[in-house]
Amino acid sequence: MSVPLVMAAAATSVGAPAYAAGSKHERTARASTRTHHERILRRGATGPDVVRLQRALGITADGIFGRNTERAVLAFQRSHGILVDGEVGPQTWGTIGAGSRGRAGTIVLRLYDRGPAVAAVQRALGISADGDYGPVTVRAVRAFQGRHGLLVDGQVGPHTAAALHVRLSGPVTQYPHSGGTSSTPSRHHSSSAPSRVGARAALLARDYLGVPYRWGGSSPSGFDCSGLVYFVYGRLGVSLPRVTYSQWNAGRHVLRSELAPGDLVFFYGQSHVGVYIGGGRFIHAPHTGTSVRIDSLSGWYASAYDGAVRVG
Repeated sequence: MSVPLVMAAAATSVGAPAYAAGSKHERTARASTRTHHERILRRGATGPDVVRLQRALGITADGIFGRNTERAVLAFQRSHGILVDGEVGPQTWGTIGAGSRGRAGTIVLRLYDRGPAVAAVQRALGISADGDYGPVTVRAVRAFQGRHGLLVDGQVGPHTAAALHVRLSGPVTQYPHSGGTSSTPSRHHSSSAPSRVGARAALLARDYLGVPYRWGGSSPSGFDCSGLVYFVYGRLGVSLPRVTYSQWNAGRHVLRSELAPGDLVFFYGQSHVGVYIGGGRFIHAPHTGTSVRIDSLSGWYASAYDGAVRVG
């Protein structure tokens, strides 16, 4: 136990200049150290402490402090005015603990949401403020997040809103609607309507282009085909089976003519799977010696095509 305590003490001294901005952060961090005796978490760390951190940050809790967790930590630190170093020591633990209360009403804007909060975000981004969170808004948000070192997911939650200097408030009409009246266009109510989570999955999958193929892999250090699908949907809060043959039964089967971004496309007797992104193309992890890439649903893949499944 002596090593973690020494590390915590060292982190407190290094972070001292950040505390000078106000004694509240210092008291919070000291209280956190007394209560939890947290180890300092940084890239490469694993275990239950990392899981707890990831859940508090609202990202996929895989227990591995990798690139995405580091980005989320950096974004959290920037938005809360604390030392920005990508590591989670006493100050960051304390701020996370202080902010974990009263989060139930937090607004997160996503694809197809509508309302005045969406219009406020659009104005801050300098795009047409029609109040409809469509693909143009998603692209603008992702570009903004990339420029500002935020987690690039195309959504506007507390961290992105803070960077935009926008307060998210007011009624938000979210798609799909759970009931009541709706002003969402009728195309969203079709039996073959694309799922909102699917559209987000198609965007998110692009972040992992170039990740090497690794048999059995399901993390950004390496993916196999079903591992990529499993990971992408898991980051969006959707729990899918891990293997292709089970993923084939994880949603509603759709015709090829009805394909929409996010649909799972299967090949070779359901032994291979990818994520459809529109325009007759899909993202997948092909095989050993390759990396995650975009291919066309034509030629060889057309001849081996089995069908598609819509999740959500």
